[in-house]
Order: sequence, then structure tokens, then C-alpha cells
Amino acid sequence: MNDPKQLNELINHLHNWHYISSPNGLVNPKESPNGNQIYHLYSTGEISFQKGGWAYLQRSECFIDGKIFNYQTLELKLPKEAEDGSTYAILTREECKNMREQMIELINKK
Repeated sequence: MNDPKQLNELINHLHNWHYISSPNGLVNPKESPNGNQIYHLYSTGEISFQKGGWAYLQRSECFIDGKIFNYQTLELKLPKEAEDGSTYAILTREECKNMREQMIELINKK
């Protein structure tokens, strides 16, 4: 990825594919809470997960990766807004890790 705007578009596309367009979307309130886990990638570089199913957004959120130094330089605007004003996307665990690595690479190029 060469440009933060391209990365932003890719993350938003992946989120929409999982969250809106996919018939087997990651967020399924009909599942039991232990049926799946929902992963968030934040514009800060943080990655978190929480129980899915009907418990999604009603239980504790566990962070597995912290903020990336200088994340502000990317100016990412992801589809969902968090309480602290940052934004996030719903992705798979692997996508979160991959997108975070691309964020780090872009920051290191500046």
C-alpha cells in the first residue's frame, strides 16, 4: 500500500463486505455469544475483540494490540465511531493484523 487514502478505502471496503453486504456477516445477533468473536481495528492501530452474537457491544472489549506511535499522520476515518472519537472497522482477526502492519509501514515511510 502506497497511500493512506488507499488503505482507508481498503479497510472500509472490507468492513462493508463483512458487516453490510455479506449474507454470513461477522455480526449475527442470532448466534450465541460464544458462537464467534468480533474484531475491531481502530484508526489508532489498536485491535480488540469481544463476544459476538446477541452479546455484541454488551460485554467487555479485550485489546490485543495497542496504539501505533504517530497513527495520527494517517488520518484514517473508518466506518464506526467509538466513544473516544476514534473510528473503527469490523474485520477478521487476520485482516486486523494485516491492516495494522500496513499502517505501521506507511507511518515508517513518512
